[in-house]
Amino acid sequence: MNCNIVEDKLLDYIDGSLKEEEMNTIKDHLKSCDECKKEYVEMKSTIDYIKDSSSKIDTSKELNLNPNRYRKKSVRKFTRTGLIAVVLSLILVVTAFATDIFDFIKWWQKSSEREISAWEELIENGVGEKLEISVTDKDIRVTAEGIIADDISTIILLKIEDLNGNTRFTPRRDADYHEALTLGGDIPNLHEDIPPIASYHSLYAEEDNTTKLIIYTDPMEKDEGNIEIYIDRFVSMINKGKRYDVEVSGNWSMTIPVKKIKSKVYNVDEVIDLDGNELVIEKIIIAPTVTKIQYRYESYNKENRYFIDDVTFLIKDGMKTYTKSELRGITRYEDSSRFGFTYGEYDIQSLYLEDPKDIDIIVNTYRYTTRGLKKYTIDWHNLPQVIEYDNNKITIEDIKYTEDSTEIIVKEDSSWNRKYIQSNIYLKIDEVIEREHDGVEYSLRRDYTFNGVPMEYETRDSKGKVKDKEDKLWSDEFHNFVYKQKITLSKEEFERYEMKEENFEEYLIPGEIYIEGQEYIEYPNIKVNIKLQK
Repeated sequence: MNCNIVEDKLLDYIDGSLKEEEMNTIKDHLKSCDECKKEYVEMKSTIDYIKDSSSKIDTSKELNLNPNRYRKKSVRKFTRTGLIAVVLSLILVVTAFATDIFDFIKWWQKSSEREISAWEELIENGVGEKLEISVTDKDIRVTAEGIIADDISTIILLKIEDLNGNTRFTPRRDADYHEALTLGGDIPNLHEDIPPIASYHSLYAEEDNTTKLIIYTDPMEKDEGNIEIYIDRFVSMINKGKRYDVEVSGNWSMTIPVKKIKSKVYNVDEVIDLDGNELVIEKIIIAPTVTKIQYRYESYNKENRYFIDDVTFLIKDGMKTYTKSELRGITRYEDSSRFGFTYGEYDIQSLYLEDPKDIDIIVNTYRYTTRGLKKYTIDWHNLPQVIEYDNNKITIEDIKYTEDSTEIIVKEDSSWNRKYIQSNIYLKIDEVIEREHDGVEYSLRRDYTFNGVPMEYETRDSKGKVKDKEDKLWSDEFHNFVYKQKITLSKEEFERYEMKEENFEEYLIPGEIYIEGQEYIEYPNIKVNIKLQK
């Protein structure tokens, strides 16, 4: 299962609503993919926070749901999309929620404005096609306002209007795994018996009865064709003074004619020294929807014994600096499975309209994680318990134990000269299960890890200054400097993983805690000039 599919299913994985085979497949993927694992930890942390807070909400007061408070590391567009989905999904299940959610709407509005602005700039300059294709059913009108298609992706903008009220609607999968929005036509079907993958999320609109919906999907198979959109279910979103459980079923299908725009591909092969590791810029692809940097780097730094986790870039053209893309569903993938190199793509704002002859690529940040596994026996009767890892003092501060769950609170090193930003702390449970195949019985060993989730941290910039994130969107230069983590074990989680029920009581009293590396962030600010010649 690739990262795109895992990311689309993370919410359902956390909710435990996937089939057993999918749950196990995603669990195995998270063990081997650091990027998806970080997305999982971030989203799980957000969900847990809001769930914990929802029972304490005073509905007579304003609700503070500023998503930036609960973010971790650089935001991919998936993260933003996922976070919106998390908040909206939880709003749906709270029957007596706060009357005002200004913090969330403020963030949603600012985030949407940047995306719509990038879209409009392209459309107004003749890139893509303006549309006015509408279909109405059950007093809800869906209008395709435009489409931009190139060799990298296809992006469609819809407007959803409640014609007989003031409700914002969006499509969403139901409890039986039925997708409310699917695609057809000339988008390739990469998986047998599964419709083409469509990632989508809602954008803010000023009118209380209107939502914009942006859809990302794969490039078309041919230069000119049609894309079919099928929508059969809407659910309500943020609407003041109303319950958030309105569902409407109907038929809002439409066919959109499309012409694909050719991208410009430049072979580069520029070698950069990244503190002893080789980083190679392989290609630059300039398309209407995105400027894509394809790269590879040596994953392991032998001298300092660390693995590079990810790299971020900026592009400078003249006096203008371009940051991560506003019009792409995924800003990067990384694959570290080949010959000690990580291969990746990073998506920058589109330079298609500028058509530059040369650009400056800036290596903006890179993250790395030290290696070295240590396990420590938990002294339940002598807390707080101080342990030492790589010359840093870490404290098992408290353990909250009940018959259904255990929470372990771990305090990070608070010394003034601490360099790392977070420790990889977890609990592990090993289990042996018996299986039979073709009449032969055998034992299968399975291990389960339960990772620490940040509880207390500061958002800092490249100079180590604490940032007030109330009015700002995330940047690659920001990072969360973690002071405290929480590891949770629960019977609910054990049941989800189908662990042995007779061992649940034993599992809730872990004997050991593991630390495997610490995460760092660097700001190399390396700049190289690239001549764009085909």
